[in-house]
Amino acid sequence: MKLIRYFSIVIIAVSLLSTAAMADWPMWGGTPSRNMVGNGMKVSIDFDLQKGKEGNVVWQQSLGSQTYGNPVVADGKVFVGTNNGGGWRKDKYPAEQDKGVVLAFNEEDGEFLWQLTRDKLPIGRVSDWLLQGICSVPVVEDKRMYVVTNRCELMCLDTEGFRDGKNDGEVTDEVDATEADADIIWSLDMIDELGVFPHNLATSSPVVHGDLIYLLTSNGVDEGHLDVPAARSPCFLAVNKNTGEVAWDHNQPFDKILHGQWSSPALGEVNGKMQVFFPGGDGVLYAHDAVTGEEIWRFDLNPKATKWELYGKGTRNSVISTPVFHDNSVILAVGQDPEHGEGVGHLWRIDATKNGDVSPEIGEIGSPGKPNPNSAVIWHYGGEMETEAGEKEPMFRRTMSTVSVYEDMVFAADLSGFVHCIDLAEGTRHWEHDLFDGVWGSTLAVDGKVFLGSEEGSLTIFKASKEKAEVLDKKDTVEFSSIYSTPTFTNGRMYLSDRTRLYAVDVTKPTTAAAPLAAAGATAGTAAGIAAGTHPETAEGGSAGASGGAVTNGEGGHAGGHGHAGGHGHADGHAGAAVAAGTTGAESADGYGNSLMFPILILLLVLVVLGALVMGDDELRAKFDGMFKRK
Repeated sequence: MKLIRYFSIVIIAVSLLSTAAMADWPMWGGTPSRNMVGNGMKVSIDFDLQKGKEGNVVWQQSLGSQTYGNPVVADGKVFVGTNNGGGWRKDKYPAEQDKGVVLAFNEEDGEFLWQLTRDKLPIGRVSDWLLQGICSVPVVEDKRMYVVTNRCELMCLDTEGFRDGKNDGEVTDEVDATEADADIIWSLDMIDELGVFPHNLATSSPVVHGDLIYLLTSNGVDEGHLDVPAARSPCFLAVNKNTGEVAWDHNQPFDKILHGQWSSPALGEVNGKMQVFFPGGDGVLYAHDAVTGEEIWRFDLNPKATKWELYGKGTRNSVISTPVFHDNSVILAVGQDPEHGEGVGHLWRIDATKNGDVSPEIGEIGSPGKPNPNSAVIWHYGGEMETEAGEKEPMFRRTMSTVSVYEDMVFAADLSGFVHCIDLAEGTRHWEHDLFDGVWGSTLAVDGKVFLGSEEGSLTIFKASKEKAEVLDKKDTVEFSSIYSTPTFTNGRMYLSDRTRLYAVDVTKPTTAAAPLAAAGATAGTAAGIAAGTHPETAEGGSAGASGGAVTNGEGGHAGGHGHAGGHGHADGHAGAAVAAGTTGAESADGYGNSLMFPILILLLVLVVLGALVMGDDELRAKFDGMFKRK
């Protein structure tokens, strides 16, 4: 009987592993650490966005006329921010009416479920730029969705909308209350209640830890770009997720905000204490105790000698991308409004275990600084470098993109369309690739591949390798519609929003023509990997692949706002270097070379349990028996 119990344990473990492999993507970056890495899926790149179902596109739906939001997937639904150009509530809000919108679709078949509709702010484009819609990426937890609207409101919504026949929460007088509308639980108006003055658009993508939601308020400069009209109003917020009440707030950038504040926070546990990382509008990264709000450290992301000048003419930068937490460190780059054009950028890896001012330099901004003895710099990638011709050019440029930490590499894109592969430990360049196209979204690494969208409507897929920049494929959107977002991979699908559409793509299978090649490559690749003794699993941030996910929120319109999605943790088996039918090992047939790794892991688990029983592990037996002991 005991043997049956132990095999039951194995079955439960297998079930848990299977569930983990098919996890939702409930926030920007997939997890609170915001790392732009997939969640362990096997991903085929045998799809064609322009061929619809014939190209493995399960469904697609119209969005607004401009979309900068990133899709999140939770509770069997897909949520994405956009504008009202899709006309989903055209009976009340014709597509010609400019509104901020969050759309909810059924995950399985793309059926439209409901829409959150918000009017534009009467102050106009200085705080709510035309046609930009809602750029914040929602976070979903326990049937509740939290999102920042174009009106600078933090809202809590019921993921079921009114389709469950109930009006939940303290807000019961919604203007829109049909089955096609959002059910608002509570709302925090950051303009009316906190005095915030958002510049161009409120865009921050919230993140949740415990009972608190963290976000930036998007407080910024006035229309003349000279003064900060609400300098004493909060820039960083922690809000009770159950009530909408402010738990704590800070306004550290104060009157030093350079332009707007369009980034988003990330979370990471450092020495047993959860920290929340806020990129300030002054170009400084702030780390706070997530519970108390106490500042732990701050890091100036610009050299002290840099100066801010209007319209991107200066050398000092703000931040639009999102911090990524990895292994007690934070990786973050600087950038500006995309209309400000190219400029020298800086990408940093920062030691998160220190305290106080941990900037690279000390001194006054605008004057050469002195080395900071308390600096937390692990490495710096950027600034200018000298070419073989003796000329200077940027090593890394301004960016709105969030990085992907994958294995021992960092993948980063800049606004100018250069993709960089950087050594995680040293911060040195492995390779650089020029897309010859602008980039607003972020890299997303999954299953040995790196995905990146561009302004001209192409999704470029690289091999995740430090050896060279190898483009595996390039996918074009319908009508070459711009991609301002980052793909989301979850539950066997890729979800991608371009400027006007949302695609749900089956990435679990190749087309019929590619199937024999996939099988041959998988078998040969796996066999070669076992023969070569290569490792069966890689893990980000822990043995179970527990690194976090992340991306960027941008601003809207002239500010070009957008949010992206990222992921967390992976357990990709790299199966070796054997070549079968013209393909290579683990990369053969779009990553199917390691498709047997999951059964191998299960077999190992079974052997471990049986080995413990045979060897007489009484402690292990006692634990198993306790789980099944009858009350």
